[in-house]
Amino acid sequence: MNILITILALVVVIGVWLYFDYKLGLRALRKKSQATSTGPLASKIELITNGEDFIDRLLEDIRKANKHIHIQFYIFRDDYIGKRMVDELIAKAETGVDVRLLIDQFGCKLQRGTKKQLRAAGVDVEMAAKVRGPWFFFSWNRRNHRKLAIIDGHTSYLGGYNVGDEYLGRNPFFGFWRDFHVRITGEGSRAIQTQFLADFEAATGKHIERRSFFPVLQAGSQTLQFISTQGTEFEQTLLKLIRSAKNSLIIGSPYFIPTRAVMDAIIDVAQRGVFVSLILPEKADHPLVKHGATPYVIEALQAGVLVYHYYRGFYHVKAVVADQSTCLVGTPNIDKRSFHLNDEMSCLTHDQTFIETVLAVLHADMHASMTVTIEQLQKRPLLDRVKEVTAAPLSPLL
Repeated sequence: MNILITILALVVVIGVWLYFDYKLGLRALRKKSQATSTGPLASKIELITNGEDFIDRLLEDIRKANKHIHIQFYIFRDDYIGKRMVDELIAKAETGVDVRLLIDQFGCKLQRGTKKQLRAAGVDVEMAAKVRGPWFFFSWNRRNHRKLAIIDGHTSYLGGYNVGDEYLGRNPFFGFWRDFHVRITGEGSRAIQTQFLADFEAATGKHIERRSFFPVLQAGSQTLQFISTQGTEFEQTLLKLIRSAKNSLIIGSPYFIPTRAVMDAIIDVAQRGVFVSLILPEKADHPLVKHGATPYVIEALQAGVLVYHYYRGFYHVKAVVADQSTCLVGTPNIDKRSFHLNDEMSCLTHDQTFIETVLAVLHADMHASMTVTIEQLQKRPLLDRVKEVTAAPLSPLL
């Protein structure tokens, strides 16, 4: 009996510690975090929706590099695709190209030997978002979720793909991996370069002389704005975009665990006649995430939102299009982690050519999806309902 009481007391103490660690860490972040946004930047933007195309384009640009290569990913695996990327970075570093690789500490899956090979070739490999005190549990959950690449300061990438075989459809469980990544030339690359250097300096404490990394850029014909967020600020950006919708709103996200404010905004625009569509994956890549989303999906359906479950693989698209005139793409998900924990970066544009391309893909994805109904969810198994109850208190961390 005494042992049981001791165990229960220990569980309570640990639970209280984790709760206050998280709350105090979040409060400290909110006091110091600042969103940054650019003005309109004249650029050229291309949408990439296939993992093979993304890797091929990025590796081609890496091979053409003459001065510097800056690569940042949330996840970088030591698998077939990861080894291809590593080999290219080593080859360029050995020719004298300045190569920096920044990977989130939690998402870095490179073996020690691989990191040693990279460093021996001259690649500066660093970990972002290292776990630090005093709020260790909060720090462990706070991630750098950005995926950026900048080649010679003039060609850059931003989006949802990481480096791993599953992102190229090589995982048999997930199959084809639908995602959005953008390739940017022109003035927009300056914003992505700036963010990479800021993240690299924050992760390493190393000062980088920046002048040499910003060449004269040729202005493109498409206007882009970039928004970098640290925790809470992305929610405000998203709320503004949702509330601006007058006719239509399409949201694509692999995870849908919004804050109350975001959920209320979606319900409000749907109830005042905006045609709202939500595209989510049929499969889940993390435990409890889909179950954590179910109560919000039910609310959306009750408000008249059309909800689609993409079934031709895994759906990892992160995009919002309002009124076919404003588009947001980048690294954030529609979940509380992106709102309160993660470092993210988004691209906002009103360029009609790009938006038409995005909408064509989103509409095709809806046709490759099952329409979710209230009747289906009412028949969900008891086990799913139990998982939903379990997921609810964990939703800020899912």
